[in-house]
Amino acid sequence: MTLLKTLLIFGSLFWGTTWAQTDCSPSSPEDTQVVDRGPVKTVTGALANFNPCHTSVRLDTPSFFAKKRGEKPPLVIIAHGGGGLGGYERDFAKLMNQKGYATLIFDAFEMNGLIPLSDLVVYQMSNGGRQRMIYKATLGAYAWALKSEKVDTRKIFIQGLSNGAAVAINMAAAVDSANVRGVVAESAPSAGIGFPNDIKVPLLLIYGTADNYGGLQLDDYMHLRAMPCSYNDHYRLAPSGFSEACNRTTNPANAMPSPQTWYEGSKSKGQDVRLELMDGGGHGMMFADFSSSVKPLPGGRMFYRSHGAAPATRQRLQRLVLDFIESKL
Repeated sequence: MTLLKTLLIFGSLFWGTTWAQTDCSPSSPEDTQVVDRGPVKTVTGALANFNPCHTSVRLDTPSFFAKKRGEKPPLVIIAHGGGGLGGYERDFAKLMNQKGYATLIFDAFEMNGLIPLSDLVVYQMSNGGRQRMIYKATLGAYAWALKSEKVDTRKIFIQGLSNGAAVAINMAAAVDSANVRGVVAESAPSAGIGFPNDIKVPLLLIYGTADNYGGLQLDDYMHLRAMPCSYNDHYRLAPSGFSEACNRTTNPANAMPSPQTWYEGSKSKGQDVRLELMDGGGHGMMFADFSSSVKPLPGGRMFYRSHGAAPATRQRLQRLVLDFIESKL
């Protein structure tokens, strides 16, 4: 085999790292501005489109020895959390690659000119600001993936953690069921752009019973948290949901539904949604040991946070997610 042929074959195995120039969608400095909103910050402007040429984007194939799931692999689009693309998303992509799935990861914050894991995005940015950036990028990633000849576009899944999970829940109402088989959302806050009125595809909701990440007090658990409507942004790009009548300008003093309340309402309407509570689990449970801490913030606010879960819980959660996805193929 000639060296040129070898290089061409090798390059074809990493089809997620290069793109046709016509697919590129670079952002401009004026697309996104960070502005103050009371004690927090948010973003204004057009916000960046999904850019497949961005350095954070990876579309990876299943591992060589992974189970073959058809002529083309199913695809899992991974929406990152409020800190940006990090170890959790890469670990989840690796897990899915090992099980026979292609994965698409990206950093919406970098596409908008922000620095992932900075104090700005982790502690100062509102959920609404973060989720609007992630949602627009995820919606664009989905539209771009539908044109791919490398994956089975009839077997797409969407997964997200935290703010990315809230985005994933909204994607469950925005996608076409002919293409998307299911959505997995772990530790989603209902504050941000809110949750949709109706979903179109099966949805698996996952919360740890000890997840108090971002809480104002120790027992401020994520699945039971019902923040004031003033913590919501109504985002017109997102599907219809409770944020339309529950946001910072409309009924701001009212309480939004907690994730569990939203789940119960969706289930009562016959929606294909499932809630799993993992005993003793924190935020982002799948790959980290359990830990908890509290961080004082300016203005006398406290930021409680718990992460991870015990090894047995992590293993059970991974099996739960893999079984859910495989059952929808």
